[in-house]
Amino acid sequence: MPDSATITVKSSRFGEFEVPASTVIEFPRGMIGFPNQRRYIMLEHKGPFCWLQSLDEPSLAFVVIDGMEMGDRYDRKIPFADPQCDFRGDDEFAILLIVTVRQDPTQTTANVKAPVFVNMRNRRGVQVIYDDPNLDTRYSLFTPQEEAEPKS
Repeated sequence: MPDSATITVKSSRFGEFEVPASTVIEFPRGMIGFPNQRRYIMLEHKGPFCWLQSLDEPSLAFVVIDGMEMGDRYDRKIPFADPQCDFRGDDEFAILLIVTVRQDPTQTTANVKAPVFVNMRNRRGVQVIYDDPNLDTRYSLFTPQEEAEPKS
């Protein structure tokens, strides 16, 4: 018999709604700058963007993109050593990049220096900061070529 438990989400952006309890992602140490907000859910948005909505603070939500969508431009290793997430070799995982949306959409950036890893087996996540000068906290999501291409 499937677990049909739900939780009520209160969000300043999206109002109040229910989601399956099984969709909650726990960040045992919180996110960078938000150590006390530890429970989140993913909300679909206009592709390629999603919202990572805090369950602990209704006004806190991050715009994120799937780091896997960046292909070879972004290859980060799973933090197997993190005891909170308990990653195993065969675990499925997600890499989320926090996005800063600007008034001019072509200036929208992603933080590739501090990605968020989510272990899909236990729904636990961790944000990792890479000490790599080639990674940027404001990686442009639009290259000059993409900006110049006509929209179809």
